Amino acid sequence: MADAVAAVAGALRPVPRAAQAVLAVSGGPDSVGMAQLVTAARPDLRCVVVHIRHGLRDDAADAAAALQNAEGLGLPGHVIGVDVARTGSGPEDAARRARWSALARAATEAGAAFILTGHTADDQAETVLLNMARGTGLAGLAGMPPVLTIGDGIRVVRPVLGLRRGVVREVAVDAGLQLADDPTNDDPRQRRSRARHDLLPRLAALTGSGTDPVDSLTRLARHARRDNDALDAIAADELRRRAVRWGAVHAVTDRVLAGTHEAVATRVVRMLVCRAVPGARPSEAVVTKLLRLADGQAANLAGGIVASRGGGHLAVAAGHHRATERELTGERLVMPEIGMALRRDAGATRGVLPPWAPPRAAAMVRVDGAESLLVRPRRSGDVVRTAQGVRSVARAMSAAGVPRIARDLVPVVEDAEGVLWVPGVAIRHAAAGASALRFERWAGE
Repeated sequence: MADAVAAVAGALRPVPRAAQAVLAVSGGPDSVGMAQLVTAARPDLRCVVVHIRHGLRDDAADAAAALQNAEGLGLPGHVIGVDVARTGSGPEDAARRARWSALARAATEAGAAFILTGHTADDQAETVLLNMARGTGLAGLAGMPPVLTIGDGIRVVRPVLGLRRGVVREVAVDAGLQLADDPTNDDPRQRRSRARHDLLPRLAALTGSGTDPVDSLTRLARHARRDNDALDAIAADELRRRAVRWGAVHAVTDRVLAGTHEAVATRVVRMLVCRAVPGARPSEAVVTKLLRLADGQAANLAGGIVASRGGGHLAVAAGHHRATERELTGERLVMPEIGMALRRDAGATRGVLPPWAPPRAAAMVRVDGAESLLVRPRRSGDVVRTAQGVRSVARAMSAAGVPRIARDLVPVVEDAEGVLWVPGVAIRHAAAGASALRFERWAGE
């Protein structure tokens, strides 16, 4: 057991001393053995045992075992019931989603920043096999990460992911803990059960004597995770340097997508979507469609994702957004929907422009210090008298490279004579006044 305890202690390095943690215990040997090993490896942790009841079968014995083991380990224990919604993804996936949601709520209520699970190396091998059967990419070949951040900053840590199932079970048995076996683990109707009892033995027979398919698949997962993490880091750096934002619209320059390897470009787009649409899990089909958008095209995609390409940018948002019509009568007008404030004063400081504004775009406009100004989204038929003549605001936005899905978020400033200024797009010729009108960043008040 000493080796197993040492391995778990190493896996728990990301967990600070005396941290509060939820132990996800099903009552089966893997999670029960995990709980025993965690308490032995890190007695400083303040742990609470949480058991989730799905209601898909009679699991009273599982709940009883979880609570009995919590008491035996000197830990508080809780049983939480969940309703598993019927979805097209099947009962396994629905139960998994319900379980994680309940565990996250339990962690929040307990003031815990960590959830510890009993996934073993055998579970990792099965996960890799199931992902391969779906035609996964590099991230799927990497299997389950040892540490994963989920909602509200909670981190999932898998302390026995490097240990074999038999080793963890032996720890639980030797400790005299109460074990409950889940019959679905041997149910041939369950995909994971078929991977465990059919695919892994066949793989062992295929590779020959002396080759352990679990060792081979977990080694594959480690190599894939190393490479996937490296590609993710490159993509995240590209996004950090090249991404721009205007309100709810997030965009990245075409140069990033055209000038990087496809493996990086797909990750950049996926990360961009996740920034713009909290909770989104864009599929390969969605990412591919975004990458293939032609200049001037827009798309409404699954999950409420809207996107457009044009003006040198691929832009993404969660649904359509529009600036609110307001009147500027004093010195300052806050526009939370774009994170900006419109300021009028006697200074001549250069203002903030939308990220796609041309280099020589007017960053401020001269106005009278007392007149009332209307600040609104664009309207059909809007025109502005520029130095080059009367221009359609719609065409000026297109020429300025404003992404289509962002055009209703670009303010149109209007005075008694009509359109005065469209930041980063057009300005009225010979606009004059004693005050300067400009945008400044607003981070909330």
